[in-house]
Amino acid sequence: MIPLGFFQVLVILVNLILIQLRIGESLAIPLISEPKRIHGVLAEKHTFIHLNGRERRDVQCQVGHYLHPNGTHCCIKCHKGTYLSKHCSGPDKAPTCSVCPEGTYMPTENYSQKCFACQPCRTSFQQIIKFHCTKWENTLCGCDSNQYKTTRNAEFFCKNCSDCHNGKIRKDCTPDSDTICECHRGFFLKEDQNKCLPCSSCDKEDCKERCGTEMVKSPSNSTEVISVLSFLTIILAVGFLALTFKAIKKYFPERLNFSSCTSGQQSKKQLASKTADKTKNSLLDIKEEMISATMQVPPLSQAQGQELPDCIKSARETRISDSPVVLYAVMNAVPVLRWKEFMRYLGLSENTIDRIFLDHQHRRDAQYETLKEWRLLANHDATMERISQVLSKMDLSGCIEDIQEALAKQ
Repeated sequence: MIPLGFFQVLVILVNLILIQLRIGESLAIPLISEPKRIHGVLAEKHTFIHLNGRERRDVQCQVGHYLHPNGTHCCIKCHKGTYLSKHCSGPDKAPTCSVCPEGTYMPTENYSQKCFACQPCRTSFQQIIKFHCTKWENTLCGCDSNQYKTTRNAEFFCKNCSDCHNGKIRKDCTPDSDTICECHRGFFLKEDQNKCLPCSSCDKEDCKERCGTEMVKSPSNSTEVISVLSFLTIILAVGFLALTFKAIKKYFPERLNFSSCTSGQQSKKQLASKTADKTKNSLLDIKEEMISATMQVPPLSQAQGQELPDCIKSARETRISDSPVVLYAVMNAVPVLRWKEFMRYLGLSENTIDRIFLDHQHRRDAQYETLKEWRLLANHDATMERISQVLSKMDLSGCIEDIQEALAKQ
């Protein structure tokens, strides 16, 4: 006999089965996604199967689109530099996309809900920033100039390029590889350090094979090289000194001995008085001879009280001649290193001296022009007495004697 509640339970089970079948017809579950070409455009085919096992329909998305999570339509992907904020509301419509925030980037079209974080450069590895991170491109890290990367991944170190000391460069350093060195004779390459070391420090079999017999000969060879270089250095130094002395003798022959222009054991006042008197008498004799020869003026002793012309004055008041002989006599007597000081004491301004020296490349030409300029500006004050006073003040009283002797030889 069947219980009374059995039929009620059976009716409830049947109703539950029918409800489940109805819900399954309204839901679709994606199983397969495969590419398919539609009118020459590559699209994605999404197949949906009901829970009851029957295929319902296919949704195809073109390139640049993606399938909505509900599986009902396709949405346009977000551009690079942006990310998906909200899905589209209908087929082939654009979703809501937002710009990547600071410190993030997105390099391609996407429907990702966040951007990638920018990669920082590691200064502890000596990395530097080649290009900063942008909305659509990650940070580009690299090494400084004359450095290379130890590895090709992001965790690379930057090391200085080898300079191939004691060798030559066979291949230059690149951003991704170190210099390739070729060692000189008598040296071997220590590969872990990329350095050329002397064969005398070789203690392993691999370097002994490279050095060979040079391991014994290298010390003597280096000694011979040092001896030859030292000998050549001495020869070059002697030759340079000889050329320098020759040049000084050619352009500054009067400066090889400076002792004649300085007052030694005599006092400044006595020597200045003595040389000034000699200069005055010598110049007076020369002036009288020139006047008597050219103008046929009677000697001073026969003038019998007749007044001398204005052009005949004593050596103390006679303006020096602009003859090159007189000017060069003064130039040759005064030391070169004190010439500008000498001209300043004579009264020539610093600006005038500098201008003349800038206009003339050779020092002696500049000296000659400064002396001529002083004679022109000083006019009647450009006398030998003035020169004697300046040389005495500069402690160069002996130079007056040099000038006197030079003029006497002419």
